[in-house]
Amino acid sequence: MAPDIYQYDDFRAFLKATFDEKVRVEKKYSQRQFAREAGFSNPGYFNDVLKGFKPLSERALEQMARVFGLKPSETEYLKLLTDYGQAKTEDQKRNTYKKMQSRRNRSRFFRLNPAQGRYYQDYRYGLVRGAIEVLDFRGNYEELAEFLQPPIPVVAVKNLIRDLFEWGLVTQDRDGLYRTTGAIVEPAPNMMGLSRTLNATWLQLSAEALHQVPPNKRHVSTLIANISESLHAELLEMIEHFREEVFRKIEKDQGPQRIQQLTLAYVPRSLVREKRKP
Repeated sequence: MAPDIYQYDDFRAFLKATFDEKVRVEKKYSQRQFAREAGFSNPGYFNDVLKGFKPLSERALEQMARVFGLKPSETEYLKLLTDYGQAKTEDQKRNTYKKMQSRRNRSRFFRLNPAQGRYYQDYRYGLVRGAIEVLDFRGNYEELAEFLQPPIPVVAVKNLIRDLFEWGLVTQDRDGLYRTTGAIVEPAPNMMGLSRTLNATWLQLSAEALHQVPPNKRHVSTLIANISESLHAELLEMIEHFREEVFRKIEKDQGPQRIQQLTLAYVPRSLVREKRKP
């Protein structure tokens, strides 16, 4: 079955998956034959694009789309995917990703799997779901709205809970008590742009908390460190272990009383220079 383009954030991953499917159907199909059908003089061009050695031009994209039998709407989405993957600035990536999301939301895939995309487009879904677990929620939308910091409009809370209910992430007992389910919404590996976008939102909210939350109720700090490559690898491993330990403690915790945001950010602020000789 041909890959659904709307499941992808990475144009190279989509092209590879589509080519591999063509090989699966036509056993002796090769990149040389693909290049001939697409009108490429260089039979290795497709492989160079997949490996990131060469950019994908709009003309070459249209030729590939023709060979793969993409519909006009799918070809337009592939152009957005390519613009996103080859964007030079963060502003370009953000603007293109918004256009991708707009196209995705109209696609059949997202109509059949709304939680796959919409849950990660709005950080409030996770907050409301958490509030339902903390509160003895039986439909008091005003209480839930005020419980969150900053508060969420009551109308929005109602819409968010309705969606969570439809997606099977929240259920309601016969006595009216709402409960969260064990269902997990996780973007597929080829859609990690969704979680990146959500993480960017959480980082922005962390910055806003510096001005909105008293110091005794938050912890936000920054350390600029000059370190070796070996220590860098060690710190990455320590951070991952810490993250796993936090998850384990949360899973064992009983009777939650509040919702907290924990954002870990450990990012490079320079290039890597060669190690000095002794």
